[in-house]
Amino acid sequence: MKWTSEDTSMFLQSKEYVDTAIIPLVQIGFGDNLKSLAAEGEYTTLITEDLERQLKGRIFMLPACTYITGQMHDREKIILQWYHELKDNFNHIFFVTSDELWKNEDGTHKDSVIYLPPIPMEHMDESLKRKMIEDQVSQILNIFLQSWRVS
Repeated sequence: MKWTSEDTSMFLQSKEYVDTAIIPLVQIGFGDNLKSLAAEGEYTTLITEDLERQLKGRIFMLPACTYITGQMHDREKIILQWYHELKDNFNHIFFVTSDELWKNEDGTHKDSVIYLPPIPMEHMDESLKRKMIEDQVSQILNIFLQSWRVS
C-alpha cells in the first residue's frame, strides 16, 4: 500500500495485517553531484516501489523522507521522529536509502536502515535493469522475513 487516498482507505480496513512501514530516504542537492544524487534517489524509489508491489497488503510505503545535502548532521533525530510517529501502527519500520551517509548508521534504530549501494542504471538495458532490481528486492525480502520471524 502507498500513501494515496485509495490505499489509506484499504489500510484502515485491514490495519491488523499491515505491520511493516517503509520510508525511502532520499538526499537532494544541486551541486556537482546533482546527477549522482538523482540516480541514488531514482534507484531507491525503484526498489521501494517494487517491494510495495510484491508485498501489497503487508507493507505500507510512505512518501520519501527527503533532505538537503550537508544538512544530515542529525540522522538519528530524523529516524526517531519517523519511528515515534509510526510505532503505534506498525511493528516493523524500515528506512531504505542509497545515500552512503546512512551506511554506517549507529543510532538506536540502526537495524531499521537498509543501505542499497547505488547502481548506475541510466544507460542500462531495460531487462538488465529489471533483473538488478529483482535481485536487490529479493535481498531486502530476506531482511523483512528475518524481522517478521523474530516478532
